[in-house]
Amino acid sequence: MELRHLKYFVTVAEELSFSRAAVRLDISQPTLSRQIKNLEDELNVVLFLRQSDGLILTEGGKFFLEQSKRYFTSQSCRRANPQGSLH
Repeated sequence: MELRHLKYFVTVAEELSFSRAAVRLDISQPTLSRQIKNLEDELNVVLFLRQSDGLILTEGGKFFLEQSKRYFTSQSCRRANPQGSLH
């Protein structure tokens, strides 16, 4: 799994739409759709229920979203404070 896959997943989860997420990410919708499907295959988890009126996060998707956001938050903290100092 690559960092970009997490970014793609979080964006799709926030938008609950491949087309809106693709616009935000400046990539094509088919490419984004394929990347999310590859991620689901790699994790062996269905992250989204695909319906005619949009996407719904599965329970696995909700958990993965929470973990992905924690990862990005921890990375932001590390960049803001590279020495690990709280001051």
